[in-house]
Amino acid sequence: MSNEAVTLEKAIASITQAADELKPEEFIDYSVILDVHINWSLEEFTPEDQYEFLEALKGVLESHDELTESIAWDLVVVLLPYLESTLPKTAEIAESLIDLAARTGNPREVYIKVLQGLTSLSWSPSSPYDEDEDDEDEAEYSGDEDEIPKKHTENKDPAIFARHSLRKFNNLLKALSTVHPRISAKFPSKFLSTELSTILTSFTKATQSLDCDGVTEIVERLVAFLKVVRPELEQARRPSSFARPPLPPRTSTGASIAQAPEEEDPEDRLQSRLMVSFLSHILSGYLLRTQKPQLASKIQHEGHVHPIIRSMEEVEGRGLEVGWAGKYDEMVLRPNKSKVPGGKTLIDQERDHRAANTSIKAAVDEISFICGRLGVTTEELMTVCQAGPDLDHDSDDDGAEIPAPKAAEDIPLSKEGALLLLANRLSVGISEIPDFQIYPEHSSIAENFMIYGPGQTQPAIIDAILFLGALALHSNGLGDTPDSAEKFFIYLQIFSVISTNSSSAQCRFLANSHVARCLRAHPNEAIRLAYVRDTLEHCPFESVKAAVIGVLKDEIIHATTPVQKPELSVPSTPNSIFGTSLCMTEIFDSLFPDLEKVFENDQAAWEKFKEIHPRFAATVNFYLLLLMNKGLGLKMGVDKAFREKVEKRFLEPVKKRVELFRVAEQKEGSSGNVAVVEMTLERVKEAAGDEE
Repeated sequence: MSNEAVTLEKAIASITQAADELKPEEFIDYSVILDVHINWSLEEFTPEDQYEFLEALKGVLESHDELTESIAWDLVVVLLPYLESTLPKTAEIAESLIDLAARTGNPREVYIKVLQGLTSLSWSPSSPYDEDEDDEDEAEYSGDEDEIPKKHTENKDPAIFARHSLRKFNNLLKALSTVHPRISAKFPSKFLSTELSTILTSFTKATQSLDCDGVTEIVERLVAFLKVVRPELEQARRPSSFARPPLPPRTSTGASIAQAPEEEDPEDRLQSRLMVSFLSHILSGYLLRTQKPQLASKIQHEGHVHPIIRSMEEVEGRGLEVGWAGKYDEMVLRPNKSKVPGGKTLIDQERDHRAANTSIKAAVDEISFICGRLGVTTEELMTVCQAGPDLDHDSDDDGAEIPAPKAAEDIPLSKEGALLLLANRLSVGISEIPDFQIYPEHSSIAENFMIYGPGQTQPAIIDAILFLGALALHSNGLGDTPDSAEKFFIYLQIFSVISTNSSSAQCRFLANSHVARCLRAHPNEAIRLAYVRDTLEHCPFESVKAAVIGVLKDEIIHATTPVQKPELSVPSTPNSIFGTSLCMTEIFDSLFPDLEKVFENDQAAWEKFKEIHPRFAATVNFYLLLLMNKGLGLKMGVDKAFREKVEKRFLEPVKKRVELFRVAEQKEGSSGNVAVVEMTLERVKEAAGDEE
């Protein structure tokens, strides 16, 4: 067909004349004529001409009701390409025509075409081969090879392409919101299951291409869609400490009379469960897959990266944090003490970043609230989170298809989604679980997600695990600690890894604090001391060793500080192994390793020293405390022989290589660490000299 064959005037005349001349039962012939002109319009017309063409089509449809009802199903997909128009009014009139199709067409036929549109929606530019393959698949799906427009966007910019896809998705979802209530069925759950599964698949693809704002917009629209499916959800309002009390329900309207009964029938319960499962998957995909907001500056920290982190480099920059753990620390654990006065820290930057992205927390709150309204209990969420790993099931389940079940009990929640729902619910005080303790509840949850699942690479999972751990320990303590020290050590090691590998400064701090609090809460001090020694001997992370030295220091200070007891007239010190020289004897070789053996030779000494520097600095500062506090040093057995042994095996190997280290540091273009080490060693020398 040449340019001379069809002009705008001829196209308008053709679709107008055909509508007037063809009989209603000949609607298929009209659809063929219309499809030909729509394809030609997309290929050859300017955006302004496309608008004129669609305006004429709208006039035809509004004046031919019977024809419109018959062909509406065919309009949903073929009109989608117009939404990419650079002329706003062209995209807007295409949206109005899609809406008209959803309102007037046969609901079941339109329903099928909407799901087809969602299924075939692409979120990123694909190769010509993929496009041809998609066209063939879509034609096979419909049985008509000519019904899918061959015109694809010429703009291959991924961001623009994704925004166009977002507009198409929103219009398809709006059409589904219109057509869903129009479908009469004995078992509406069958339709609901299919559409939720289709939406979930498209949403999962969207998270890979859209920015955070785009994905948040979809989540908000999905919540609005569910309120159309279940109108009583629209009448409910999420509780807020800043909102006025809700008004009493009005009894004069039909909507009030139609409120859900106390006992739902099986079909209603099945629909509720489908929506809950859907939301749990959406929440999981939203918080675990979404790109981090662009406002956030990438915060890095020094130190070695855990292998599991390296293997996930391709997803760097993904995953959202709600900030449950940080907020609990600020409001409950350390009120008015969590901020360092004077200047901004990395943790302050993270707080500001979350405060600038309130839409994320609002979306999570809305999902959590609706799940509660649909019957999800805290006990069920706890049960799902504590359930052992299913080795035959892919834990990355937020893109999984929701099957068409026969009963509500057959529909599982997303395991990751259940954890995130549990954290959010407990963070706002909707319910309390008096027996929620570290053992057995939180330890099993932490192992399920951080050992048997990929939680170590997912910021939201880490956030939830840290929050629930802090809540359990602060509210109810350790619980029944296991007889095996190894099980306790494994639990602590989960958080030790977070403290060294997390990209979040706040999560690293909170994980380290949780280790210290749990260790301090354990009633058996022999196990506490054994953990310190085990960490110093076997932990692969030097920053964790440095942290455990800080824990050791706190234990010793606590054990040697007099405490006033009601039954005694004067303060007394606790009877603890941490306040005796036996403590130093037990861990001396682990605390002060022979660095001559560690360095091996001068050529490798600098690289090795850089690796152990965090632990070395922490140990020297701890040793300096023992030297400067003569009473404390005496209790801990720091005598002349002790000092000479520390000097020979731990300090001297570094002292004689200081100049070597300084030169190597300068060659690398860095400075400062060696000078600080040299200054600290000088202070140790002075303090040790005072002991002579």
